[in-house]
Amino acid sequence: MQLSSLLLTGSLLLALFSFGAADALLVDPLPAAPAQQASSASSSASSQASQPEEVPLPPSSEAPATPPSEVPPPAPVDVAPPPPPSEEPPPAGAVVKRSGTDPLAIAAQLEFTAEETTQLSLLSAVVKEPSLVTTRVLLLNGDRAGLLAWIETPNVKDVFLVLKESLSTLFSPEVRDLLDEMQSPAGKPPRNFLTFLDPNLSEERFVFVRVRERLYEFHIAPGKDETMYKLVEALTN
Repeated sequence: MQLSSLLLTGSLLLALFSFGAADALLVDPLPAAPAQQASSASSSASSQASQPEEVPLPPSSEAPATPPSEVPPPAPVDVAPPPPPSEEPPPAGAVVKRSGTDPLAIAAQLEFTAEETTQLSLLSAVVKEPSLVTTRVLLLNGDRAGLLAWIETPNVKDVFLVLKESLSTLFSPEVRDLLDEMQSPAGKPPRNFLTFLDPNLSEERFVFVRVRERLYEFHIAPGKDETMYKLVEALTN
């Protein structure tokens, strides 16, 4: 057990170094980062006199982070590959699950150039078979716009839970803009949405979206938010 935890921790750290610095299952939000817990404790006394902030305050840099070694990460997930498409027509009246969305084709429609890369994604570090994760660097007009990685599996919710548990061991006191929620956009399937910025991990924003049987990982380079979020929306229809 200790060996598997150490291997997963090593894989996650290697992935981070490579960055350069009804289907609607509710998933429990990520636990607040240690710094956020300290901040909320210090402000509880004044909460009676003023309305609560809609956006959490940035965590205090004075709050000590829990060393990752003290919180062992969960074991990697044994991912089940998606079943091959059935050649038989569905029964009359059956609801057909949408599948077969080609992320790279959609990215090309939005004028992204996708390049193969040896850069690791966090998804590849939390599954036992990293080859099931597809990862591409995205360029826009020759400049890096970010990174796109995804995995498709019937047990995608298990992968998402393990991913969140692993992230909670890696957050630094500087983590900010943390949002972890279940969303139900109008006209779209429900999705789990997780995003944050942590300058100790990368200058790029991390975004994870679980929709149907896919889990997407996006890295958004500074100044590329608008175009990258268009891709997020296009892939989660």
